[in-house]
Amino acid sequence: MEEAKIKSILENKLTLLTKLTGQMNKQVKSIEQNDELSLTKILDEKETVIESLIGDDQELKKVVELLDNKTSVAITNKLKDLGTKIEKEIEKIIRMENDCEKKLLNEKFELLEKMKSTRNGRTLLKGYGVSKRIKPKISGSI
Repeated sequence: MEEAKIKSILENKLTLLTKLTGQMNKQVKSIEQNDELSLTKILDEKETVIESLIGDDQELKKVVELLDNKTSVAITNKLKDLGTKIEKEIEKIIRMENDCEKKLLNEKFELLEKMKSTRNGRTLLKGYGVSKRIKPKISGSI
């Protein structure tokens, strides 16, 4: 009974991880296209999947805590292939997440550089005596 429940939880976890991988692919495309609206939607969807994964992990932990050592080892050996698939999927997700992080950090750095160059440009223009703001001769409260 415990083995079937554990297997069910692990299969659900693998399904959720596969779904998360698909969302990661969409996230990468959104970052490359600078589509903030789509990226926000994808991140919300990812959050929902991650919450489900956390729930599965907690349920799995409860079931495993009830097992004795001998049963635990037997079930671990039987479900080793499923565990390997889960590990590979997690590694793929981590790799994709790290790539997204690098892309976003590069964009942040580029924006900071643009901001600095704009600020420096303003400072240089002040040296040339930029014309002052032209104020209206008629006040707004007539």
